[in-house]
Amino acid sequence: MTDINHPDSAAARTEADGISYRGLAWALTILTILTLLCYLVIVGFYKFMESRAVAEDTNRAPLAAAPAEPAIVDGRVESGSTAPVPPLLVGEPVNLRNFLAHEDQVLTTYGWVDQNAGVVRLPIERAKELLLQRGLPSREPQR
Repeated sequence: MTDINHPDSAAARTEADGISYRGLAWALTILTILTLLCYLVIVGFYKFMESRAVAEDTNRAPLAAAPAEPAIVDGRVESGSTAPVPPLLVGEPVNLRNFLAHEDQVLTTYGWVDQNAGVVRLPIERAKELLLQRGLPSREPQR
């Protein structure tokens, strides 16, 4: 056998993990810089648009009505202006409580449905008693 040269065990090459940490650091740095640059461009654009909106805002006419102050009255939004607005419900529990109280009042008291026609409203319990006493109207069977 001839002379075979074996490299030193200290100089032997080992397999790497295949990740370029320098490239990864550069990619993260560039991504961070681009993100900050986009953020600055967008903030600048919004500031520019806001300044244009303020500059183009016209003053109120001296004889114009004062701006309205909205308020919540009885569970509904009152705009305070004379212009018609759709009724928006903001206090649903209050409205539900009022509705149920009205329904209870209708079901448990006497009242007129149509006074001209002589149609009255009976409490539900009294109507049940009358129905049991008188029965339901029925037709005679046909032959």
